[in-house]
Amino acid sequence: MEQDKLTLVAEEEASLSSGNLKLYALPYGCIDLYNYDPLNKRAAVGIMVTSDYRRQGYALAMLRELQKLATNNYHLHTLYADIASINTASIALFRKAGYTQCGHFKEWLEYDSHYIDNIRMQLIL
Repeated sequence: MEQDKLTLVAEEEASLSSGNLKLYALPYGCIDLYNYDPLNKRAAVGIMVTSDYRRQGYALAMLRELQKLATNNYHLHTLYADIASINTASIALFRKAGYTQCGHFKEWLEYDSHYIDNIRMQLIL
């Protein structure tokens, strides 16, 4: 496993000031900060790991690297993620990365012709 050598790279001239910042950890996947709130120093986190690298620790390594960047480079106070309640693997991943549940939105997401709940996870840096 190469998680210790994982580096997140932004597109050239990309910055968080636009409100969204996509970072790549090729070939493993990408992670992004979105809904950036500069006043309150927080941003939402989205993550995608390519199918060949799932369940091998890369997602956790990407989250940990993002936490370092969020603290040291972007000076954020809080990261959060909205996760479908049926996505138990993602909820477990964010818990392992130190996030705690701070919200539960009933019937928030449409899924397969019905509504499911959304879980909000938060990490104070």
